[in-house]
Formats: sequence, C-alpha cells, structure tokens
Amino acid sequence: MRIEIEPRTHNSLRDRMRHAPRPAYLPLVFLMSAATHADTSLNGIAIDRNIVYASADGKDLKLDIYWHKALEGPVPLIVWIHGGAWRQGSKENPRVLPMLSEGYAVASIQYRLSQEAIFPAQIHDCKAAIRWLRANALRYGYDPDRIGAWGASAGGHLVALLGTSGDVTELEGTLGVSGVSSRVQAVADWFGPTDFLRMNDVAGTIDHDAPDSPESRLVGAPIQENADRVERANPITYITEDDPPFLIMHGAADLTVLKNQSEFLHTSLQQTGVSTNLILIDNQGHGFRGADGHKEDLVRHVLSFFDRELKQKRSDWVKHANNPYPWVTDFGPNDVGTHDVIFQSSTIDDYYSYTVYLPPSYNSRDQNEYPTVYWLHGRRGRPHGATHFISRAHNAMLSGHCPEFVIVAPTGLQSSMYVDSRDGSFPVETVILDDLIPHIEATYPVSTDRKMRAIDGFSMGGFGSAHIGFKHPDVFGTISLMGAALHRPEFLRDERSDIFSRAFGNDLTYCEQESPWALVRQNADRLRNRTAIRLFVGESDHRLREKNIEFSTLLNELDLSHDHGVISGAGHNEAQLMDGIGDAVWSFYKRAFPVE
Repeated sequence: MRIEIEPRTHNSLRDRMRHAPRPAYLPLVFLMSAATHADTSLNGIAIDRNIVYASADGKDLKLDIYWHKALEGPVPLIVWIHGGAWRQGSKENPRVLPMLSEGYAVASIQYRLSQEAIFPAQIHDCKAAIRWLRANALRYGYDPDRIGAWGASAGGHLVALLGTSGDVTELEGTLGVSGVSSRVQAVADWFGPTDFLRMNDVAGTIDHDAPDSPESRLVGAPIQENADRVERANPITYITEDDPPFLIMHGAADLTVLKNQSEFLHTSLQQTGVSTNLILIDNQGHGFRGADGHKEDLVRHVLSFFDRELKQKRSDWVKHANNPYPWVTDFGPNDVGTHDVIFQSSTIDDYYSYTVYLPPSYNSRDQNEYPTVYWLHGRRGRPHGATHFISRAHNAMLSGHCPEFVIVAPTGLQSSMYVDSRDGSFPVETVILDDLIPHIEATYPVSTDRKMRAIDGFSMGGFGSAHIGFKHPDVFGTISLMGAALHRPEFLRDERSDIFSRAFGNDLTYCEQESPWALVRQNADRLRNRTAIRLFVGESDHRLREKNIEFSTLLNELDLSHDHGVISGAGHNEAQLMDGIGDAVWSFYKRAFPVE
C-alpha cells in the first residue's frame, strides 16, 4: 500500500515523587509489535503505521513513524502529541509532518482518552511511547539522545509534562519498555493548559470549573474540590533546573485555554533557570485558526527552536537576508521577565514583533501605570539584542537604583536607521508611532503621559532614538543615545551606500530632512526644559566618538541641557558602555520619570 503525505512550583510534591537516579539511555531494544510494513512514499519518505508500543486495559496503544531513508547519520526525532481536550483527537495527520523536509524523523502517538482512563494514564502512555521510540532508534535512523516533543492544546499539556517530569516515578508508569529514559531534549508547547484552577480567571468559552469540564473529566473529579489531583496534573509542579528548553506559543485572544496558562509555565521555568521562550500572538484564538496564511510563519519558530536545541544550528530563515517576513524575527530564549509578542500592524497589514520586559512587581500589584522605555537595537540586531539593557535594568530595579518600568524592544529591521524608507517599503518609524505605541498602551498598564515615555538605543538604535525622539518631541519625555551612530547625511551617502540606498532611496534631500542633526535644530524650542536628554559614547569607539562629542556641542549651542560623557575603557559595545557609566545609567531614569 502506498502512503501519501500531505505536509502541512509546587516543589514539595515533586520532592515526594522524585526518583533519585535518572535512568540511562540503554542500547537498542527490539520489541515485538503489530507494525505495518514500511512503505516508501513520495520524496523518499518511509512510514511505519500502527506500531504497538504498549498495551493497557486490554487496548493496544499505537504510534506512527515517518522518516527519510536517504538521510545520512542519525537525525533528531520530533514526537507529535495531539490535542482534543483529552477526550478526542487522534495520531492521524500530525502537524509535525513538515519537519520531514527539514532533516527530522517524526512520530505521532496515540494515548488513552479521559473517557477510557483518568490521569495519570495519559502521561504514562506518552512516556511509554518515548521509551519505545528511544529503544528502537537505530531501526529507524534517528538519534535516541535528540528527541523533541511538540503538542497542541491537551497535547501541549502532555509535552510540557514530558519536559518537566523526566524522573518522577509516579508519572513514569510501568507500560511497555522499561529501563530506558523517557526524557525529551526539547519541548514545543502550543497553547497547553497548566494550572487548571486558574483557567476561569477570565470568562471564556468553557466553564473549566464545571464537574463535566475537560479538566474535571481528566482528573476524574471536579477540579475545584480536588486540588491535590490538579496539582499532580500541573507541569509546573515538577519543574527543576535540569529540565529541557521550552518553546511556548499561545494566542493572546484564546478564550478556550487562557494565555495565563502559558504565562504561568513560562514564568516558573524562568524563575528556576530553565531556558524558555514564550511567544504570544496577539490576534489569535485557540488553535491559531485565524492565522490563515500565517500558520506556516508560526511554524517556522518551531523549526528554529528545534534546529537550535537538537541540531545546534541556526535555521536558514533566521538570517536577515533569508527571512521572508522581516518584520518578525527569530527570538530564542527569553531573559528573566521577558517574552515575545507578534501582533497585526495596520500600517504594513502584516504581523510585527517585539520583545517586552515586565518589571518585578507586575503581577503582584493590582493597579499600575508604569513608565515605558522603547529600546532600539543596532544595525544587524533584532529585539533580543536588548538583553544587555534588560538584564541590567532588571537588577537596577531590584536594587532600587531606578523606578520600575516596562521595556519594549521593537523590530527595527536591518540598516533601517528607524526612518520610513524613501520608497515606502519599510515604514519603520510609522509602525512604531502609529501601531506599536498604541498597542502597548492598550495592552499593558503603562502611562500615556509623554513624561513617562522614553526612547533609548545603541548604535543604529541610538540614531533611531535621536531621529524619532527629536522629530516627535510631544511623544517622548526622555531621549537617550548610547554609542549612537550619529552619521551626517554626506557620510551616509559616501561611506554607507547600502543604508543610503535602502533607507533614504539615494536621496540626499530626504536624508537631510530625516537627520537628527536637522531635527534637533528644528524642534529645539519644543524640547528645551521639557525633555530629559543624554548621550554617552565609548572612549575607544573610534568611529563614533567624535560624532557624539560634536552632537553634544550642538546640544549646548541650542541650550538643550543633557547628560553626556566619554566612557573610559569602552569601545563600540553597549555592555561596556553601561558598565562604565555605572549606576548613573539608572539614576538618570529616576530623575527622568516623575514616579513617587
């Protein structure tokens, strides 16, 4: 038969249940199974369907394996676990199939549904499947030490449990192969539930507290009356620092499984020191059903995650030149307090991405109007380039050196200088002003007062901060330039032809019009005595030091008070620059923001 493929902390409980020694990966174990014969299909893909990996309660539990026979060497395996509220769904037509063309073997597994057996039967089955797959790796040519798990909704819950309960005896079960590890090396969780008791925090499409809710049926009793059962089913219960890296993706408009479920998991992983990346898609509900043509755009984040964690490589699309959707970059692990967001920009009629940092008190105080700092990355950077700024700001907030504020790191594209490109193809400035800032102020409890908005940035981001801040003095009360690439228009024309062409359309008049050197003169009266300004540059930043000194001189000529300095021991490096400035980096914000 030819088979065609159509691609498409509760640590106390964990301590009570933890199994001390972690089982080692054992050599190949061949099991008798009711597998169909492998049959090569289109593009050299081979499939084994309906392999029995274990039996429970008189039922055979089955899985399917797909692999490329032509691939050389053992390849990573990605295991798909289906959703369906734990009471429906199947292993057929798994979402994971497109990974076959990216150098992975894939498997899709069956597990007992809640009407057949209550929890922990479902995770027992998943772990038995992983053990079977690991034991039989050599037969199919994948690597037993590189197994990733990907699941959606109820499947997201189960892959998260696989990730956090790698050595928990009670959740291991006794089905199928024994003596082989059920651990996975990477977890991609799409909108999976975690803390069932918090699923009704916002009214949604399901009453999760009802006696017949999917969660109550899973644990075999009403969840609000059985907190111990709920705790056992919560992946957060079992988190420890040796858990594998996580990618978590969730629609912010999901009213079936609230986004708080992924936020709780992400925060707990971060607090324990586990690598995790949370991506919220602002306009998407459950299942990303409204993504339409963007569904593959979301899948590419799963690909880059597994490539990074299971192959130790960067996906080809991650490179700026190869990215078909440059407004949404690859992200990677989040710093403490941060996550990533993709939202619909009306200016570009497409998705746009940013990284956001939420301060330490964000989830513990009822009402806040935080200041906001927009941090702009450099010429070849991306939103995660804000890591040096965010990590130091976080520590400064904890130590009381500055007030708490929200940090937003926008996508600025490569070599854009944060201007609207002359040909209209890349309206970076307009997206930030007309789409991003209104989105931030509608989504987070931040102040809309200009005095509570700051724009800051390094290198090209410093140019962007100067360009946007001085051009729009009624938007920002604070403008900060760190190692700013304060190039004059003639320099861009003569020495940076790529930028001059891409951003300014080889139009010197347009370049002069958008230059910070012209904009600060033009709006000096609207900036004076109402805007906090600073610029710092490294003493060893030989390309930009004199330009920043000259710009400081211009600010003095315009009677614009500002903090400034040339920092000894610092080159063109934002970390060196901030560390050289010291606590004054943060006391500046203490003076700039009128926070009591």
